[in-house]
This record gives sequence, C-alpha cells and structure tokens, in this order.
Amino acid sequence: MAYLFKRRKKTEVTKPDEDHDRVLKQIVSACLRLQTGWALWMGKRTQHLSRRTLLLLLVAFIGFAGGYSIYLIGQSFSGIQTNAFSVTPIKKPGFVRQTGETASPTDMNIDKPDYQRIVRFRGYMDSLTRSPAGKAVYDSILPSRPGLLDSARFIEEIYQSQTKK
Repeated sequence: MAYLFKRRKKTEVTKPDEDHDRVLKQIVSACLRLQTGWALWMGKRTQHLSRRTLLLLLVAFIGFAGGYSIYLIGQSFSGIQTNAFSVTPIKKPGFVRQTGETASPTDMNIDKPDYQRIVRFRGYMDSLTRSPAGKAVYDSILPSRPGLLDSARFIEEIYQSQTKK
C-alpha cells in the first residue's frame, strides 16, 4: 500500500536542441537582412520622388491590384471555367495481381491455324519496316504494345518445340 503514495520523480522537461535553435536564429536573421535590404533598395529608388507622386503610385497600385482581384472574383462567378490542371485517369495494367511466372511451353498447346496467324503477323510487321509510311505505323505500334513481337516469337518457339516431339 505504501507504494501507491510513494513520491515519483519528476521527469525533466527536455530543452529544444541547441542546433535546432541556432538554425532557426539564422533563418530569422536572414529574413530580417532580406527585409532591410529590400527597404533600403526601395528607399534609394524612391527618394527623389515627391510625396504627391508617391501617393499617385500607391493609388495606381491599389487600383490595379483591386481591379485584378475583382476580375478574378467575377471570373469565378461567370460560369466560364478554364482548367489549369487536367485530370487523367491512371490505367492499371492487367497483370498487376499475377505472380509473374510465365507459362511453360509444356502448359500451352498451339494448333497449326494459330501458328499460321502468328507467322502472317510477323511477316506483316516485317513488311511495315520497308516503307516510310509503314515505318510510321510500325513505330506507333511498338510503344503502345510493348513485348508484342517477343510474345509472337515466344509462341513460334512453343509451336516449333511441339512439332519436334
């Protein structure tokens, strides 16, 4: 029971890291130097202007900034929307959930008509590279269907391995 009323030691409040404080002080002093430098530069540029000219410049600045703000507010209520950003959906590849193991040639059975279609397709793809117009079609097919020619070659190898047996 005595342990319930036992005085516990107070935990020390940890002080902020000295390096952290030093960095923060440097940032604050850099901001103050920047503000002071800007004020001195503006003072040098405007010291030759009269009070009336300074007031006119101030009114012109306020008018321009206020006019632009009113224009932006009006644009938001006008219903005409110009999107600065476009949203494009992300396409998820169909093979995301697959294990990555390719089917072995023994698992696949390719018949002669399918093999002949693959041979005709490879011949077509080879013929595309012979003309400039065909080359443009060929170059547009490859990026949109990566691995297409490799798959056709793989199917041919499977069929040839089946016929050897």
